[in-house]
Amino acid sequence: MAISDLILQLQHAKGPNYDLDVSIGIVMGYKRKVEMRGPDESKDRKVVWLYPKKGDEVSLPRFTENLEDAYFLTRSILPGCVGGVSWDEEGGTAKLDNGAYFTAATPALALCIAALSGAFAEDDDAPETLPNSLPPS
Repeated sequence: MAISDLILQLQHAKGPNYDLDVSIGIVMGYKRKVEMRGPDESKDRKVVWLYPKKGDEVSLPRFTENLEDAYFLTRSILPGCVGGVSWDEEGGTAKLDNGAYFTAATPALALCIAALSGAFAEDDDAPETLPNSLPPS
């Protein structure tokens, strides 16, 4: 999925969405591995996520649900940025550095949109996934 498509889907999301969390995780470099666990006669399929840099088995962050996970996304792809998040009864708003204000159904969604938009600001040649390390902004 192109980054611009992911941002558009985040903007139209009505709330937290695990499929969008998966897309963000893949963009960040998380690797998904399917394992068959259990005794031979009753193996269960288990999806395992591997952290991008160390390869450690981790739980996939809930970027679209949890504000701390959205903040982790922001600090990972835009180290050194500053910004803010606010919310009211209608949803959330986020702004990073000198970028635009982004609104969404929740503050976590707004922060995800702001982070991805800041990292890939209208670049038609933006990669489908993030490089292994981004220089500080």
